[in-house]
Amino acid sequence: MLNYTEDQLKAIKHRNGNLLILACAGSGKTEVISYRIASLVKEGIQKKAIIAFTFTDRAANELKARIRKHLEELKPDDPAIGDMYVGTIHSFCLQLLKEIDPAYRNYEVMDEARQAALIMTNYHFFPDSKSGIGLDHLRSRTRTGGYWDTVRTFATSLNVVYQKGIPLSKIKDQDFRVAIERYQKIAYGSPNYFYDFDRIISELLDKLKSNAPELEKVRSRFKHLVVDEYQDVDDRQEELIQLISDKGRRVAVAVVGDDDQAIYGWRGARIDNILKFENKYPNVERVTLRYNLRSTHAIVDVANASIRIIPPGRRSSKDMEARHWDDSTSAWVETMAETGDLQMRTFPSDKNEAEWVASRIKQLLGTFILEKDGNDRAIDFADMAILLRSVRSSGQMFADVLEEKGIPVVVKGTGGLFDHVEVLLVQASFCLLARTDFMFEDSDGQQRLDEPKTRDFIRDKIRLLRDRGSMPHSNEAAFLEWIAAKREELDRRNLEKDQRGKLARRIYPQDIFQELLKKLGIADGKEPWPQDVLFNLGRLSGLITEFEAVHQWITPKDLQSLCMFLGGWAAGQVDEGRIDEAGTPNAVQIMTVHAAKGLEWPVVFVPRVSSMNFPSNYRNRGPETFLDENLFNSTEYAGGDDGERRLWYVALTRCRKFLNISSQDRPRKRPTEYFKEVHHHLVQKNGDIADREKGDPTPPANVELLPTTFTDLSYFWRCPFEYQLRALMGFGPGVSESYGYGQQIHNILAEVHKRALDGAPLNAEEVLELMEKRFHLRYTRDGDTFKPLTDLRKAAKLTLRRYLDAYPEYDRFIVDAEKPFELVDQDSGALISGSIDLLQHIERTRSGELRTKPVAVVDFKTHRWTKAEDFFRKSNEVTDQLRIYALAVRKALGFEATKARAHFLSTRAPSADLVQQGVQEMVEVDVSPKELEKIREKIRQTVTGIQDSIKVKHFELKGPDTGHCPRCDFLDICPGYKTWDKKDRTTPRPLPKDEARAEEMLHITDEINARETSKQ
Repeated sequence: MLNYTEDQLKAIKHRNGNLLILACAGSGKTEVISYRIASLVKEGIQKKAIIAFTFTDRAANELKARIRKHLEELKPDDPAIGDMYVGTIHSFCLQLLKEIDPAYRNYEVMDEARQAALIMTNYHFFPDSKSGIGLDHLRSRTRTGGYWDTVRTFATSLNVVYQKGIPLSKIKDQDFRVAIERYQKIAYGSPNYFYDFDRIISELLDKLKSNAPELEKVRSRFKHLVVDEYQDVDDRQEELIQLISDKGRRVAVAVVGDDDQAIYGWRGARIDNILKFENKYPNVERVTLRYNLRSTHAIVDVANASIRIIPPGRRSSKDMEARHWDDSTSAWVETMAETGDLQMRTFPSDKNEAEWVASRIKQLLGTFILEKDGNDRAIDFADMAILLRSVRSSGQMFADVLEEKGIPVVVKGTGGLFDHVEVLLVQASFCLLARTDFMFEDSDGQQRLDEPKTRDFIRDKIRLLRDRGSMPHSNEAAFLEWIAAKREELDRRNLEKDQRGKLARRIYPQDIFQELLKKLGIADGKEPWPQDVLFNLGRLSGLITEFEAVHQWITPKDLQSLCMFLGGWAAGQVDEGRIDEAGTPNAVQIMTVHAAKGLEWPVVFVPRVSSMNFPSNYRNRGPETFLDENLFNSTEYAGGDDGERRLWYVALTRCRKFLNISSQDRPRKRPTEYFKEVHHHLVQKNGDIADREKGDPTPPANVELLPTTFTDLSYFWRCPFEYQLRALMGFGPGVSESYGYGQQIHNILAEVHKRALDGAPLNAEEVLELMEKRFHLRYTRDGDTFKPLTDLRKAAKLTLRRYLDAYPEYDRFIVDAEKPFELVDQDSGALISGSIDLLQHIERTRSGELRTKPVAVVDFKTHRWTKAEDFFRKSNEVTDQLRIYALAVRKALGFEATKARAHFLSTRAPSADLVQQGVQEMVEVDVSPKELEKIREKIRQTVTGIQDSIKVKHFELKGPDTGHCPRCDFLDICPGYKTWDKKDRTTPRPLPKDEARAEEMLHITDEINARETSKQ
């Protein structure tokens, strides 16, 4: 067991009543709550009776890994996480809603990007079609009257309505109330079925409060509820916590947080929740974790002095101490700083400040630091971060200077993404294709370029990127020629009609994005473009996917909306972005202080601690909404002086050793009180900085378990470069018309099996009625002549009918359906998550009762075979999948899987010719111990390969060797396609994506027609 402080042990061992853990920065709270949860399991608490809420998915993965590690020690015979819920409140709400009512299986939770895209797409109201929201009637009521101000104000207003539980009947403003009603119909109804973050919580609250038996069932199911980052909980989340736990009377509540790090008041988080927890819940014990195990004493002293300015009553009384465990004395001793660790400077300009940061980075590169394992390591670029109050207003200068000095840099957060040349180049190119002005913001303010100036902008940026070596094969003349040709094609498609009859021809922006990159030469070299460039383009691809996700039908004219979304909403955001830490290049990271919460680095820069920057001039301004003052007090959402000071405290405490604080000192940009308050005898404010002992820079090791799925592993097996593009960088293949067809069949089968498990099996006709009621495809439309949605529904019915005919006793052997699992393999360092379609009994006792052990693992696939080679390829893939699932059944769920099979579901049987070649509709998979050990070894090798590739920042182009290239979604942007083309001339080049989609839909129609003809 690790060494724990006295306070940590007190929190771990607490059992009676509710618990408040006040965890100072760097105090090891995740370790404490993970060991406490594992201890509860060892003492006999069922895993399924424990809920642990985290603020982010990343925090959930870390907590799961820690719990599993402690269970290996405390309960080695059953170390799996099992049915324990560890994740975000929003995911929990959707999961529970799906269990309560299967109709919620069609819903997805949309993030802020999708919500913005949905709102802007439906901005106007059109009386003829009765479509849209009607924000044009509210635009004049915003502070600036701007388009995007209206979108943001409306989104903020929606969040407040849900968080505060304001009934629509109390909103007297008719335009606003009607706009909400229209938004709800568009977002929550068919065909979208989207819930935003706040609505999903309200939906569950309404469901539980209106259904007493269901609420009682939930309360009886759980015994312990743990809430991490409790200071960030808002009113509705707190209401849910109180409802589930009966205010801590039925379910023991343990909350963990730090009011000094409460920085999300502008999102609705209420600091009173943590400050008054002991008044709201009965029988509460408070434990304060005061030892900071991260930072040196000088950093802790400076942070303590700063946060102590907040008066008692508005913060809990506590002080950090910098400590670490010393084996030689078997005691917790103070972690001492050295002279020169803390640097403070002022500069006459922003350029001077950025240049000092760059020089300091180069000076610190390779400096040895003592790691937590007791070993020295020479730090690399990834050990350094620049934390800003606003990346959007301050990040570009630092990124530009660092790039000029040859220092790799990543600007995190959506807004900072649009400071990169390669991203602006793509954005400008889309504006030319859409025939709209190119708008962006630089150090000179907002810029608007007409077509001639946009063409010059593109020329300049291509030359710059080519000279840098980022796009070595790009040619500005050839690229602009392609844009002209593409515009002509889009104009033609805009006039054409889809085969449905009335709809304009559909386009796929993600395809255009890949074609654009191909024309810039992304696939023309022997190696991929630099990782930082791909990383940024992958994040841009993710934004395009978010835009596509809320559009059922995109036509050429909609490219203008895409340009508005990228240049208006995305470029103006300062959020955390959607970044996988494992995929981040070895680079200095620039991000907001908000995004840095929960992270740490050996080297931290906090620049721009000057007037109008930090603290923010807008700290006392609440959000702009369309709500009347009597319904909502906007100052509740204003961080104020206390909120800014907490943000400053968070910035300081991200640093382990080398803290660098700077400010400009010129007219209108003077050092603020935060800067002036820093007093410590170890702070160096001028003079030369002595060099420390140096070594070869080594990036920090990723000590967290790698979160992955079978699908991710299969990507790496097919081609590591594809894995990098998809799993680490966020490149998306785009949304196809039949997207979700297989998932709909899975959803219906899951509901059918769940009903049978509950003792209410459905007959074949009832199943088909359920399919008619539930079947939903978000991106498919019927027309006058071609009706793909109707055809796909028919195909789904035929598929289910064939399954039920083949297995009339489907309901007799069910153990569970859609069983989620999380398999932690300590040897490989992998956290593999997934969901098993069906677990079945396979044995009976002498009395005739079914045994739950052993079980059969069943997986369903929706596939139509036209070639035997495709069947064998998929069969090999599903064999690995089922073996991993069988491993998970034993290690994560406590069953023993002795059988496994895959059903390939389709509207009709394979042809006689295919059957002769070995094609089957059901495949039995060997899951003997010998085969499971083989798959474990394959997992180990794969995860090691992924981790090694991340470490050296190189992912091999293996598609030509594995034969995957013809089926790859990223063939056009991969340098490997040339090798594959030469290697295998017999394999036909894949159809263009739009033709392939049309052919796929026609195949389905042909199947249905053939089946119906045979019936006649």
